[in-house]
Amino acid sequence: MREDFAGARLKDILDFTELEKLFKSYSLTSGLDVALYDVEGKAQLAVRKPACICNYIDDSAACAEKIVYSGKKAKELAAPYIYETACGLVMCITALSFEGETAGFIATGPVILWERDDFFEGEFYENCLRLGVDLKEKAFDYSSIRQIACETMTSSAQMLAMMVGYLADEQKRYVKKRLEAARLAPPKGENGRGFGKYPLDTEKELIACVQLGEGNKARSILNDFLGGIFLYAGGDLDIIKAKLYEFTAFLSRAAVEAGAKLESLTNIVKKTAALMLENVDYGDLCRKTVEILEDYIAVVYAGRGNRGASKHMAAAIKYINENYDKEISLDTLAKNVFVSAYYLSHLFREETGVTFSDYLSKVRIEKSKAFLKEGLSVEDAAYKAGFNDGNYYIRIFKKYVGTTPAKYKKSMKES
Repeated sequence: MREDFAGARLKDILDFTELEKLFKSYSLTSGLDVALYDVEGKAQLAVRKPACICNYIDDSAACAEKIVYSGKKAKELAAPYIYETACGLVMCITALSFEGETAGFIATGPVILWERDDFFEGEFYENCLRLGVDLKEKAFDYSSIRQIACETMTSSAQMLAMMVGYLADEQKRYVKKRLEAARLAPPKGENGRGFGKYPLDTEKELIACVQLGEGNKARSILNDFLGGIFLYAGGDLDIIKAKLYEFTAFLSRAAVEAGAKLESLTNIVKKTAALMLENVDYGDLCRKTVEILEDYIAVVYAGRGNRGASKHMAAAIKYINENYDKEISLDTLAKNVFVSAYYLSHLFREETGVTFSDYLSKVRIEKSKAFLKEGLSVEDAAYKAGFNDGNYYIRIFKKYVGTTPAKYKKSMKES
């Protein structure tokens, strides 16, 4: 390994914020845990369920040795490598390269690929005990270990390989394309556009449309989205594929949030993985992306009512009612109910008929009315209800109640 690369850290190569988002989407889509390891087999980033055995033994020297050995095999084979872990389960690992050198490894699992027999729990317990973990003390739930078919593991491995294939190189290719475009492009006018900005707002709107079941609107803006990606990537099919894969991973997560069952996504995930690995032109890529979008719309429509919008709105309303006196932004609320801010904004309009800010203001006004009835001053009622600006409070109060807080308080005393 080159000396200049030996000292490089994975965080210097990868955007960990984006990587974590991708890991979460991958985990939600596949149902498998996933982790990034350095060249010594030490975990640098992991997305795992609380009951995952790796949470207990991840720092084991035996595990690190297995990770490094298997990661090197994956590098040699230039393909995902399925191996048996130190505790006897199965994981799939792939090598992460940067400028031809191994930068680390990404592993998914652990699972079992066979039927459980009467000896499974005993053997697993003994393996973990040798690694210094007493599962009886941990009250470990053996049923948390997932059993999957080899075909599913292979499909997940292909997805993982696709993900690893572009992570380290994407930024480098993008910068190179932008520099080349800047060199060749004519000078910008006052209102001129740059080489290509990723269509993030369109992506958010598209995902929200799928979640809300607005198929016609989703179809109408998909072409703009695909065109935006083409401009962003400068026509580079590798980058286009990478961004579309990332987009479909987000769609999987959004579909589950909207009520789709995980098992209903299996065939879509396989179709997406196959598309990303196929040698196709831009036209085929667009046509098949349209098909995949239609599949997501169909499973969301079929899954309406499983978890769905009402559950998220109920959680949002509960949070507002419990925290109305604090600073609440749409982003803060969305994070607390585990959906995107864009989707939540749509839900407020769809299910309450008003915007998030209007709904929050109405809740605060109702709370302040109660405080005024209790005898609090206008200033105290405003502050206790979450209004930090007295003039704004009076204006909003009059908008919704039709009179000022002072007159309202006086009328309550006279009644």
